Amino acid sequence: MSCNGIDTDRLAAFAGMVTSGPGTGTVATHVRTRWEDRYRTHAAAEGFALGGHRVPRSATVAVDRPQELGGTDAGPAPGELLLAALGSCVAQTFVEAAAVTGVRVERLEIAAEGHLDLRGNAGVVGVRPGLTRIHLDVEVACDADGEVVDGLLADALGRSPIADSLAVGVQVGASVRHPHLA
Repeated sequence: MSCNGIDTDRLAAFAGMVTSGPGTGTVATHVRTRWEDRYRTHAAAEGFALGGHRVPRSATVAVDRPQELGGTDAGPAPGELLLAALGSCVAQTFVEAAAVTGVRVERLEIAAEGHLDLRGNAGVVGVRPGLTRIHLDVEVACDADGEVVDGLLADALGRSPIADSLAVGVQVGASVRHPHLA
């Protein structure tokens, strides 16, 4: 069966696989970012590992700052990508939950607004460099009433990996390799 373009039988089989035991749903995602010039970088999704299987990917995106912040405006800024990731993840999870419950979505649009204080990024002590608040404005046309839509949105926010990572936090670590210049 298909609803909202999602094969719900395939989705159910996949959900059964990833919930069948500890570690079966653990994913390791790999993205490589390369600095190009000024503030411009190039990010490439290199794939992910799921259940011992490697799944290659080749999606890419140029990332840059707007000209007003010293960039060349060659792509979305990192914070814009973060908001896009959140909006996309919530939208995908919403449409998936709607499909499973038989709710047909005609149109879904999520506008994400993030707030931060650039003084933190500029090194001002005591000012966080990150987002302090995000608001999602969701507009949906579907064949369900407001109560069902509210439930689908709550479910989407509760199951969105990106929303959870932002709301609860995630450990961030780094290591460095320092090859010698030729």
